[in-house]
Amino acid sequence: MATTPEARFSARVRDGLKAVGCDIERIENRVNLGVSDMLIGVGDCFVTVELKVVSRGLKVTLRPHQIAFLTRHALMGRPCFVLVLRAGGEVLKPERVLLYHGRDAVALAADGLRLSPLAEWPSRGMDWQTLRDYLSGRLS
Repeated sequence: MATTPEARFSARVRDGLKAVGCDIERIENRVNLGVSDMLIGVGDCFVTVELKVVSRGLKVTLRPHQIAFLTRHALMGRPCFVLVLRAGGEVLKPERVLLYHGRDAVALAADGLRLSPLAEWPSRGMDWQTLRDYLSGRLS
């Protein structure tokens, strides 16, 4: 049962991407620190996605091991991303889902949500097919 905001976001991403033909593996790893939260099969390739929920302020909390993992794999040309739920739900601050490339992990940790995302969607009515297209490399 998804109880934390992070667990609810993870379940939502899993269900949304499965509906558009992705295979999802949630990674719970306490041994290899920094490994992203999800391994996603998109077509004939795998993509890693780190999930974050920001409920107050602009700070996206990426730990040093996560930054190192994302940066190392992105520099080798491997598809890796950070998907952020900017929680809010208020009229003036509606929830948004933002996608960042792994190569931007250092800037994302430093600048938080002030950094322009690769793509952004309203949380309600999320366009899972377009997210799939970004993850597969069809959009950039």
